[in-house]
Formats: sequence, structure tokens, C-alpha cells
Amino acid sequence: MGSCVVSNARVVKWIGAITAVNIGIVLALTQCAMFEDLRPAPAFQPADTPYGNYLAARHATNLNDSDAAASYYRKALKFDPGNIELIERTLAAEVSAGNLDAAANLAERIVGRIPDARLPNLVLGIRDLRDAGYARARAAFDRIKDNPAAEVAARLGTAYAFFSEGNLEAARKSLQALGDMSGAEAFLLYQRAILEDLSGQPEAALENFRNASSLTDGEAQRIVQAYGNHLARMGRTAEALALFRDFLKKYPDNPVMQGEFDRIKAGGAPRRVVSNAREGLAETLYGIASNLAEGKSIEVPVFYLQLALALDPEHELSLSLLGERLELAERYEQAISAYRRIPASSPVHAGAQQQIARNLVTLKRPDEALKVLKAALDGTRNDIDTWSAIGDIHRGEEKYKDALAAYDRAIDLIDTPREHHWIHFYARGVAHERSGNWSFAEGDLKRSLALRPDNPEVMNYLAYSWVDRGKNIEEALGMLSQAVALRPEDGFIVDSLGWAYFKLGNYAAALRWLEKAVYLEPGEATINDHLGDAYWKMGRREEARFQWQHALDLGPEEDEEPRIRRKLEQGLVDEPAASAPNRKKD
Repeated sequence: MGSCVVSNARVVKWIGAITAVNIGIVLALTQCAMFEDLRPAPAFQPADTPYGNYLAARHATNLNDSDAAASYYRKALKFDPGNIELIERTLAAEVSAGNLDAAANLAERIVGRIPDARLPNLVLGIRDLRDAGYARARAAFDRIKDNPAAEVAARLGTAYAFFSEGNLEAARKSLQALGDMSGAEAFLLYQRAILEDLSGQPEAALENFRNASSLTDGEAQRIVQAYGNHLARMGRTAEALALFRDFLKKYPDNPVMQGEFDRIKAGGAPRRVVSNAREGLAETLYGIASNLAEGKSIEVPVFYLQLALALDPEHELSLSLLGERLELAERYEQAISAYRRIPASSPVHAGAQQQIARNLVTLKRPDEALKVLKAALDGTRNDIDTWSAIGDIHRGEEKYKDALAAYDRAIDLIDTPREHHWIHFYARGVAHERSGNWSFAEGDLKRSLALRPDNPEVMNYLAYSWVDRGKNIEEALGMLSQAVALRPEDGFIVDSLGWAYFKLGNYAAALRWLEKAVYLEPGEATINDHLGDAYWKMGRREEARFQWQHALDLGPEEDEEPRIRRKLEQGLVDEPAASAPNRKKD
């Protein structure tokens, strides 16, 4: 029910699954004023005063609007240029807005008064490494203590500074200083391999790449990518292809690894994942941000991602993760800007275009989203996902004929359907069902379920559709029971199970599950409507009318409203007519 947007399940982002390296260290950032948790401030129009600008900056920070926060902090700082806390907050906002040089100027003011300030020294070290001031960078990094995330960045920064000065042995010692950190062995081997490779020691690098890959069971994408390319550069192409092939068996729609496999198989020149010191430290900062980007964490990951991008402005995974974090913060325009920076040559470019389209749909600009997606069609296997994303937008606009045409184009490009293609058949099945083509819809939904048999989302849609049509009720009940067991906190699936019991006339069981569904999804009109029907059947007439009125207040789908009003006036006279399938918004 409701409008559809480009499906998160299909968009190829690979954030989290493609961490640079799973360092395995708890990278907690605590005891730092500029990253404290702040309560949301009320909306207001700031006065051009120190306090007004400060409050506006805090408010913008709570909204994760780093550009506005930096602007207001700058204004506040003009009134009170010596306020160290204000300088720290302005520094954090400038970094998060991508303004490294402005942040470094502020960092110099802080370090002048507090020489061991951790994050200001990190900012200075990164700026100096970027600008080839390696001795200055090392001095700044050496002052960083007692902060796991910042220390990891600083030790790697020191190593890359020594490497840039031609001192590989000192670089190795800097890496080894991290050796006591639990779970860091694979990370250290990977970084050592990069340094040895860049230093012209391919055999030593090969051994470390191999050992790092082994320690991570061949599942750390960045390690496998670097290892495979190193093998290919040493003329061991068959081994490289086998390595990539094994990874793709586990993660078949990984765009990065598929791109590496296709390029090397076609005789393309292998390339290094990391080509210089700046890229090496950027890779480290991305890895830190990725480890910190859990749940709804936004401010700290964005800080480290912007530092990474200051060193390597086209670091595709940093840009992807930055876009994803900005989406989480509902900063959709900024997310679009991040995705647009991903080069067209990148294997994640197609996925980025799909994310841009998704954000444009969220901003209620579907026509622009369609233009982006159509421009992204390039005749490669990426077109499968792009055509499906086009179909999603048309389906969200209830243009089912156009949606079906797009889904047909996507599915026609699939040679042999595999498990990860379930989403395309599911999406087309939904479009068929919404347009009244049940026989076609049922076929696609069954095909989707055959590709991924334990998928609760597909089980729910198929079984609910059966229930609402009075078909295969017993089979649907078993399927929905299985779906609820797999996803017990999903109110939509719980509602479907309750509705199946209702259709079977087991109103007591229906009531139990429908009450739970309303608890899990109190704001869904159809679920409240279903609960009202169950109350009526149990003789609880006032409660039934309350639920129906509540469903009406929640804004049901247009064709449902007259039926609910009729029940409010007459009660549940007849068995309820089939309603639109109640699933999560696709």
C-alpha cells in the first residue's frame, strides 16, 4: 500500500558489506566535546548575535546540516574568537562540511593553546600529509593519544608519512605499534602489503595480501580486491580470476568485484587499490568511518569520511557511505551531491545513480529521477537494476503499464535467474497484482519465492493475496506463520497472519495477532481497519467503531475510504471485500 520508491534491497550500495577492512577494534569516540550527543533544539529564527548564531549552529548540527552549522559557527566565532569550545565546534562543522583547510586553520589555534588536542592534531596531520609536509604530519600524528579511532588514523598516517620520505623500515615500525590491538592482525597485514607493493617488493606484498585474505576467510572485499589485482599484475591471472570467482559465489551482485573480474578476464590492465600515501590513509579513514557507521550514527562517520575525501576526492566507497549517512540524516540534496561525485568509470557508479533517483523520488521529483536512470543505461549488466528502478518509480506513480514494461526489460536481460534476482520477479508480481493481472502476479511471486524460499516479504505478499481472494487459505496460513517466525516484529506480516485467521473464521486467534500488529504499526490505516473488523466479530462494537474511525483518520487508500465509512454507519453487515494487500511500502 502507498507509493513506491526505488527499493533499498535492490540498490547496489554495498556499504557495510564492503568495508575497507574489518579492523575488529571497538572504535569508540568518547570524551570529546565536539561529538557529544545533543538534544534537538526548537526551530527559531536566529538573531545576528553571539548567542543567536550559536543556537542556530547547534540546531543545524542536530539536523545534521553541516553546511549551515559551519556558517553559523563562523558568525558566532567572530563575536568570541578566543572561545576554545566554540573553535572546536566550528572545526568539527567545517570538517563535516568538507572544508579541510578552514578546519586546519582553526586546529592551529587550538593546538597553540592545547598542544595534545586529539582531533585538531588529526586534522593538521591529514592536511600536512596531503600537502607533502611529511615531517609536520608526523609531528601532529605523534601528539594523538587515548582515542582508539584517532590513534588508528594517526599511526597509519605516520606510517604513510615515513613511506613518502622513503623510510620503509620506520613505516613498518609505525604499523607494528598497532599490533597490540585486538583483531588488528589482518588490517596490519593488508596495510603492510600495500606499503611493500608501493615500495617495489611484490613478493613480500603477495605473502601479506595472502595472509590477510586468509585471516578474513576471503570475505573482506577490499583485501580480496587488492590481492587479486596484485596476483594479476604478477602475471598470475588464473589465480586472480579464481579468487574473484570465489568471492562472487558468496556475493554474486557485488559490482566492485564483478567489475574487477570482467576487466581482468577481458585482458584489461590490473590496477592497484591504493596507489600512493594519500590514497592509503584515505582508505584507512574510510575503514574507520565504516566501522563507526552503525545504526543511526551520522556525525562521527561523516567527520572521518570527509577527512578521507580531503586526501582522495574520488574515493568511491567514501562517497557512497557519505551519501548513505546523509540520506539517514534526511539531507537528501547533500546526499545527491555526494553520489554525483562518484566517477562514471567506477563500478559503483550505476548504483549511485539509482540512489540519486531514490533521493529525487523522496523529494517528490520523480521526473528528474527517471531522467537520471535513463541516462545511466549503458548496455551492461547494470541495466538490470536500472530498469527495475525505473519500474519502481512508475509503480510508485501507479503507472503500472509503464512499470511492467520496465520490469520486463530488466528480467529479459537476466540469462539464468539466480537467488539475488528474486527482487525483480517480486517487483513485477506486485505491479501485476496492483493492475489486476492476478494470474501473472501469482506466477511472478511464486518464481520469486522459488529463488529465495525463506523470504518473509514474498511469503507475506503471496499468502496475503491468497487470503484476500479466498484462495489456498490453509496454505497461506502456514506460509504466514513461517513468515512471522522469521520476522516476528514486522507488524505488516503479523497483520497478514491475523487476517488469515479472520478469513478462516477463527476470530479469537485473529484478534490476538491483529492487536499485536496494531501495537507494532499503530499508524497504518489498513491494520487498524482489520482490527476493527475482528472486534466487531467478537461482539465488541464500540471498540470496532473506534478502530474504524482511527483508520479513517489515518488516511486510508482512496478506494478503501467509502467501505470504512459504510462500516461506521451500518456495522460489519457482510464479509469485508478484498482490500489492497497490506505490506510495507515497496
